[in-house]
Amino acid sequence: MKRFIVHFGLPATIVLLLSSCFLFRKNEGTVIPPPETSKPVEEKPAPPPPKSARSAPFNVPAFGRKELRPVYQVALFTPLSVDQVLSDTGFSVNSSAPLPPGTVAGLEFYEGALLAMDSLRQEGIPLHLTVYDTKSLSRPLNRLLNSGQLDSTHLILGSVNSSELKQISNFAKQKKINFISVTYPNDAGISDNPFLTILNTTLRVHCNAIQDFAQRKFSDKNIVVVYQNNSQEKQNLAYLQQAYAAMNYSGKAPLHPFEWTNNTTASDLSAHLDQNKNNVIILTALYPQVSLSIIGQLIALTDTYRVSVVGMPTLDGLADLRKSQYKGMDVFYSTPYPYLNATDHPAIKSMMWHFFNKYHSRPSDMALKGYESLFYFGKLLHKDGIYFNADLNDPVGRLLTQFQIQPIYRGSKDASTPPDYFENTRLYFMRVRDGKVTRAN
Repeated sequence: MKRFIVHFGLPATIVLLLSSCFLFRKNEGTVIPPPETSKPVEEKPAPPPPKSARSAPFNVPAFGRKELRPVYQVALFTPLSVDQVLSDTGFSVNSSAPLPPGTVAGLEFYEGALLAMDSLRQEGIPLHLTVYDTKSLSRPLNRLLNSGQLDSTHLILGSVNSSELKQISNFAKQKKINFISVTYPNDAGISDNPFLTILNTTLRVHCNAIQDFAQRKFSDKNIVVVYQNNSQEKQNLAYLQQAYAAMNYSGKAPLHPFEWTNNTTASDLSAHLDQNKNNVIILTALYPQVSLSIIGQLIALTDTYRVSVVGMPTLDGLADLRKSQYKGMDVFYSTPYPYLNATDHPAIKSMMWHFFNKYHSRPSDMALKGYESLFYFGKLLHKDGIYFNADLNDPVGRLLTQFQIQPIYRGSKDASTPPDYFENTRLYFMRVRDGKVTRAN
């Protein structure tokens, strides 16, 4: 019996139309056949846990259970907007109009996951994948979660927003199912949910890493934190200051906050710079265009001062940074996904060729995230069973991204209590200078 199964939580006719829609974002006009579908494999009853129960990792009783299955049920949540895209008045398979960007991103996340299924199948790892549209109008998320359809799921992966993260994580906690949020860089205020894992690192952890990078990367430094008077940038400033206070490093330099307004110029900032030191300017702005505007003004200072800029992760992949007007400036930023030179990794290079041959386009970051996340956690399921949490950093499924998933404790909580959630804390720093992007750590 073939045990590589893909199933949609969508009507079959819509699935076929959706599969046909794939070609409308490709350069070629070849129709890609729909993924193989068949009935779910009937599961054998799970063996009872051993009488001598394992100690519960992270003080979560479920994590102490060794639960293996012949086939693992995986639910994939991604934004496809099928109802809107295939409405009577909207997109049709005969239209030459491109698919909406949100739908394309959701499709590519799903396509990457499909290729991970191929790779796992070749290693003899059986999974049953069910795909759910988070933007469905006919089957809204809250109704789906209350339908009982997902109760026998063993793992949930998602490309979701804040509201969806809250709903799915509440369900996962109630049903004791591991939920991996792959693409959303926020915890949405969630706490007391050890069944949630966040792969796309939150701003708090980014700011911790940025502060640490600025302190350790540069010797004899003068660090200025540029922020604007809005809630998000002041929060980022607070994260940086908290990280500074917690850092035990003899060579750390103080952080000097500097408020940037609409009337601020580079000459105003120069009063806070030092001609005899490395001036490290940390930008708290999340909007890339705001950061670009400030960097553009700082270029004039490089004739007098040694200046390096460290920006937020939203600078990742920003093509404008490579333009000639930013020549002569070192700009650094953090990212959890080191896809800059993805083709240097043999497994990822192979995946990218398979993607191109199947879908006639180069895989986006979303496709790579879908691929890496399902491959990583599919291997953990196969090795450790449903509750693999004691081995979250086992390298068995590691490809390009070196995940370091750690328990997160907030407030007065500590390791004697269950964590609030788990989060990938491994960040990479990239350097942009004179149009070239290289790894900085």
